Amino acid sequence: MPRVTIADIAREAGVSKPTVSRALNGHPDVGAETRERIQRIAADLGYAPSSSARSLRTGRHDTLGLLMPLEQWWGYSDIQYGIAEESARRGLHLLVHPLRPGEQAEREFVTQTLPTLPMDGLILLMPEGTPRHIGAIAHTSMPTVVIDDRGHRLDLPYVESTNRAGFREAVTHLVRHGRRRIAFVGGQMNDAFAQERFEGYLDALREGGIAYDPALTLLPGDREPTTDEITELLGTDPDGLAAAWDEIAFSALNALHTSGHRVPEDVAVTGFDDSPIARVMRPPLTTVRQPFRQMGAAAVRMLLDSIEHGRPPAHFTVPTELVIRDSCGGHAG
Repeated sequence: MPRVTIADIAREAGVSKPTVSRALNGHPDVGAETRERIQRIAADLGYAPSSSARSLRTGRHDTLGLLMPLEQWWGYSDIQYGIAEESARRGLHLLVHPLRPGEQAEREFVTQTLPTLPMDGLILLMPEGTPRHIGAIAHTSMPTVVIDDRGHRLDLPYVESTNRAGFREAVTHLVRHGRRRIAFVGGQMNDAFAQERFEGYLDALREGGIAYDPALTLLPGDREPTTDEITELLGTDPDGLAAAWDEIAFSALNALHTSGHRVPEDVAVTGFDDSPIARVMRPPLTTVRQPFRQMGAAAVRMLLDSIEHGRPPAHFTVPTELVIRDSCGGHAG
């Protein structure tokens, strides 16, 4: 069926097109009775306002953009859910744009695609590694907020979690339950988030009166440690093991099981992120929960603040939460 227009409504109501337009937009110079009659006729005819016309009139699309990498990681789905839920709560549409890997794709997005997208602001999920061209978004007129769980800094407002404080809380929990030889197993140490978690580990040792022992740390550079490397670390006789993220903790649990160590009796284990598998491991993994949904919602709120007021905060921090399960052998406290 042909699209119902303002002219159709004006003809049915016996008024001019400007009167219909003012009535539908709530202008006070249209009488209440006339406005209600026009609105009733518009509803009966099935009138839907043109989004492009409304955009020209208001300068807004009522749409937010989400730029996300193609790499798969379970945390992205929780972040997307938080963004979608908060956007829907505020009556906004969400335009998801996948970012192909590579510098050329980044450059094309910033210079060619971004200026054409019908949206009011952009939320950016950082891909693996520091992007070379994406940072140029900071020099465009597009309001942008970064969801940054990796520690990249692009001169853009960003949402982060408490990597350092969260990891300190996990290791402190082990110290309070009598663990004194606590190993740290990390990776990707060129990324700020990994370095922050290592610093949280050092904070907890220092606050617990435990001297740092380099022999109890496994830092294999810009990659995850292998199970063989973790098995070798177990030769230093730790009684606790703090993994920089859950996947490393899963490898550690496998290495401990294979080498005959009991968890948590011999070695207590903690992770970071609270991935879905953490609760079904044997034993279930004590870990630090990343607030991914809350981070997504916070990014929407920050972006709207930027769009509506032009003065968003430089960053917003969402606190992590220690989730205590059987792998550490202790209870809250």
